[in-house]
Amino acid sequence: MIVCSGQWQQAQDGAVYCLGTLEMASVGPFGLPALTYGEANAILGAVAGLYAVVWVFRTLAWFIKSHARDR
Repeated sequence: MIVCSGQWQQAQDGAVYCLGTLEMASVGPFGLPALTYGEANAILGAVAGLYAVVWVFRTLAWFIKSHARDR
C-alpha cells in the first residue's frame, strides 16, 4: 500500500496526486502488517485445504448416515 506524507489532491481531469512524498506502508488495512504474495498464497492454501477437509468429513458423514438407514 502506498501512503502520502502530505495531502492528496485531485486535478480537474480526475487524476489524483500527492503534495508530499509517496511512501510504502509497512502496515496494511485494518492495522495489520502488510503481507507478501507468498504469505497471502500460504494463507489461501491453508483455507482451501481446511475447506476440502471439512467437505470430505461432511460427505463421509452423509454417506455413512444414508447407508445406515438402508440396513
